[in-house]
Amino acid sequence: AAAEESAEERPASKSKSKSRSASEASAAPSKASSEASEQPKKKEKKDKKEKKDKKARSSSREESPPAKEKSASRNASEASEKRASAKQAKSKKDKKDKGKKDEDEAEDEDASRSADEASGDKAEEDEEEEEAAAEQPPTRVQGEVAAPKPGQQRAWESAIRWREDGRSFKIGMLGVSMDDAEAGMWASWFGDYMKPYAGDDWGQGFLAQEVDFSKNYLTSIGVRRVLNALWQAHVEVRVLKMHHNKLELSNEVAGLIATGCLREVHLSHNLLDANSGAELVLAAASAWTEDFGYLYPRADEEGTDAEPLWLRLEMNCIDCPIFERRLKAGFARLKRQSKLVCHVDGTKGCSPHACAASSSPPIVHLPYLHTQRKDTAGSTEPHQ
Repeated sequence: AAAEESAEERPASKSKSKSRSASEASAAPSKASSEASEQPKKKEKKDKKEKKDKKARSSSREESPPAKEKSASRNASEASEKRASAKQAKSKKDKKDKGKKDEDEAEDEDASRSADEASGDKAEEDEEEEEAAAEQPPTRVQGEVAAPKPGQQRAWESAIRWREDGRSFKIGMLGVSMDDAEAGMWASWFGDYMKPYAGDDWGQGFLAQEVDFSKNYLTSIGVRRVLNALWQAHVEVRVLKMHHNKLELSNEVAGLIATGCLREVHLSHNLLDANSGAELVLAAASAWTEDFGYLYPRADEEGTDAEPLWLRLEMNCIDCPIFERRLKAGFARLKRQSKLVCHVDGTKGCSPHACAASSSPPIVHLPYLHTQRKDTAGSTEPHQ
């Protein structure tokens, strides 16, 4: 029975399977036909979509330049703001630097003004000191002086040649390359050197027949130190030689001339100007004492002939017209009747001891005065 039922079911199942296959076969053409009809639509839809995407891309490309322009404009604006900011910062820095520069200039100007005022005050003090020194004998320079070099003291001592009387001598320091500092050392040494010769009696004094410090490097400072030392040691000088130095002021020598002790003064080849030269001549013209009256021209040793002061000022920086005007004005104030100067040119026979050009001897002999330096600044190198 089971077998029969199985046999009956198999034909039925087979019949149902054939029926499904037939149904699917009939549906397949229909599906294929449907798919074939839908393909154009899909293609059309795809084409529309592609066109739409292409149009969108084209629109995007068309809208891109304004965006770029907007971006460029924004960048330009930012760059302009940066430049404006940098310019403003630079302007502030320049103002700050200018303010600092103005402050520095103001400080420099104040410092310069203070220096000028101090220089002016010092110049006035120096002028007052010079005027005071011209009215009175020179005083010894104060301050510490360096010690002489080894062997210098022996050389200085050998330069002083004493006469047999023990009160007169000559000093020969020609061409020893002495400058102002060394002149200070020499002055200090000379004071100590003279003490044993004077003993307790400085009042009797000494006579220097010649003091020669020519052909060195002495300015008015060094000359003052030398003359101070001689004054302090009570040394009276007859002949003073300071030629070929760097002497620019004459007040110390003028003070020595005013004492009336000098017979000859040799100051050629220095840096003296017209005012300094006139000061020297007028110092001789005004030298006077109650006992002897005017001291130049002074009588010779025998008291027979009057000797003018022999004053050599050639080869300095003297403007002769200015020099003559200063002499004329100064001599007029003295109201002396004597002849003031005799210009010696080597043709008249005048000498340090007598005037051959005039029967009435002048106060001062001026040899070769008109021979002056072409360069008014003068040379600072001494002739060796």
